[in-house]
Amino acid sequence: MKKWFGKILFPGVLLILAACNGVQPSPTPVDQLDIIRTAAASTIEAMTTSIVATEMAAQTATSQAFLAETPTAQPIEATPSISPVETQSPTIEPTEITATPGSGSDCNLAGFVSETIPDGSQFYPGTAFTKTWTLKNEGTCTWTTGYSVVFVSGSAMDAPTSQPLSDKAIAPGESVTISIPFNAPITAGAYRAEFKLRTAEGVIFAFRNEEATFWVEIQVRGDSINLADSYCSAGWTSPTGKLNCPGQPGDTGGFVYSDNRPILENGSQDDETALWMGLYNADDSYLQGVFPAMTIPANARFTAVLGCKRGNTACNVKFSLNYEDSSGTLRELASWNEIHDMQFQRLDFDLGSLGGKQVKIVLLLKANGSPSGDVIHLLQPVIKP
Repeated sequence: MKKWFGKILFPGVLLILAACNGVQPSPTPVDQLDIIRTAAASTIEAMTTSIVATEMAAQTATSQAFLAETPTAQPIEATPSISPVETQSPTIEPTEITATPGSGSDCNLAGFVSETIPDGSQFYPGTAFTKTWTLKNEGTCTWTTGYSVVFVSGSAMDAPTSQPLSDKAIAPGESVTISIPFNAPITAGAYRAEFKLRTAEGVIFAFRNEEATFWVEIQVRGDSINLADSYCSAGWTSPTGKLNCPGQPGDTGGFVYSDNRPILENGSQDDETALWMGLYNADDSYLQGVFPAMTIPANARFTAVLGCKRGNTACNVKFSLNYEDSSGTLRELASWNEIHDMQFQRLDFDLGSLGGKQVKIVLLLKANGSPSGDVIHLLQPVIKP
């Protein structure tokens, strides 16, 4: 035991003594690049370990969130297959097609220009008359000869249910005049017939307001007819040709218009309707109004108040009441001369000879000499039983 301890202790003593005597072991040479490489590698390893750990933590959190938010899948039942169904388009008659609001509305579009026979014009039962409208093509499509005018509502008064719009094409911006014949019903009352236009394809249209129509509206009288309330149902002419109705005072070609507060030749003002009739300023001038054919009642009379326009001192005219028979011949019934004398004449003529006949009443004004200043009033021109 003592010998083993000595054997171990002795070499250790020698080593200590050698150190004490300044004897050092030779150091192992160190490569500085290896030290840098080792430090860099350690840094990269540490960074990689940190990144991997961070990514694994993020993936774990995402997986847990997904599992928490994803609903439990439910079994899906198979959807039965659906066989295609064939749809049949209904057959539509041309007169039943209407323009679809907002669809091509600028293609077929009319604008109102003028008309004859104002609303409320009076006729005797059975009177035949024709009304005209002038419409303008305000759309972008040409109205071809396949377009037509169609009755859409009201009392047709023997008008055709449809008729061609024109015998020529009406381009955008052009106008067309439509004339439709009517017969006043045999029963007294108010009547109205409404119309629209129809394309060759059967689309119904008229104005920008798709509900709007153009129409004729009349009063059928069983008693008396006031020609001053129906004067634009007549065709008015002068040496210059056809006149506008109503006209305007001073129209150089002659004029006619109505006035419901007229001042008469003697200076008094009346509250009944008067016609003002003025002549074209030329030699042999005349103004003529031809009313639609009407059946004259038995024992009928024509009455009116005739005078010159107040202040027109040169006024000197001949006014006559006439009729046109079925042959177109103009026949005079009676005539009156009128001058400016601050008075007026009351006209009263028996139409008994025409009772039961269908004729066109014609009012005719002519100049006695120079037509300058020839303007007259015809107050309450009435045909009454």
